[in-house]
Amino acid sequence: MPLDTAASYDVPEFLAPRIDALGLRENVRELVDQGYTIIQDPVAHALTDRVREAIVRLAEETGPPRTGQSAALLLGRDPVFSEAVLVPRLLALVEFLVGRGAILSQLTSSIRGEGAAPLVLHADNSWFPAPFPNWEIMATACWVTDEFTREGGCTSIIPGTHVLKRHPSEEECRIQEGLVPIVAPKGSLCLWDGSVWHGNYPREIPGQRVVMHMTYTRVGFAPVEDYSHLDDAWVANQPEGIADLLGRKLFLGATTVESGGADPVKLRYTQRIARSDKP
Repeated sequence: MPLDTAASYDVPEFLAPRIDALGLRENVRELVDQGYTIIQDPVAHALTDRVREAIVRLAEETGPPRTGQSAALLLGRDPVFSEAVLVPRLLALVEFLVGRGAILSQLTSSIRGEGAAPLVLHADNSWFPAPFPNWEIMATACWVTDEFTREGGCTSIIPGTHVLKRHPSEEECRIQEGLVPIVAPKGSLCLWDGSVWHGNYPREIPGQRVVMHMTYTRVGFAPVEDYSHLDDAWVANQPEGIADLLGRKLFLGATTVESGGADPVKLRYTQRIARSDKP
């Protein structure tokens, strides 16, 4: 579902020199037309083995090995992650999608072994109702530390669905018309916008598929004030509703190193209230 207007490929003046110097014009066209692109950056290729080793080590510290495993809140837990979030070609395309001053929203990982179930089709704009705005809310990149193949459980995607500006319906999730695998070599960065529909395939072969997930969002989604100094004991003694205003019941901002990932109860609650005005 390509966008027909040439203006869709326009790059902001502040960013155009970097896009051209890094040879990213074709990646821009792919993001506009398909909603995703695959980035090859020498910095990423050089870091990939270190990224993978650190993820596996930290996941093992979180808990015993299992079919689906992860290590969360990665920044600061190994020096390699500070380098990884600054890959030049990745940051240039993130700025194209979500603007100057993009903020790192999440740095987590997933480890999928043989038999891991597929991820349901979805858009990453999980916290927003449809229709999505014309400008992008967020961008997600997957760092491929093991070759992406269909039998290996790679990401699946329906190219062009980002122009629909909505979540897929239950029927669309079931049919998955137009679904294709993102096939990419080790060291690749797969980047997509928050509107495109994607999931992944079940892993059908031995071994592990280790991926680092990087989510960036617009600067305007950062809170003006930080209330993390108000602990749970303080909140418990406040009038009803304070916990809601501070987001203490939400999945967002609740991930800890110890949890290793999402609280499924908070995740479902947050998605439900974010997409609807119903209680």
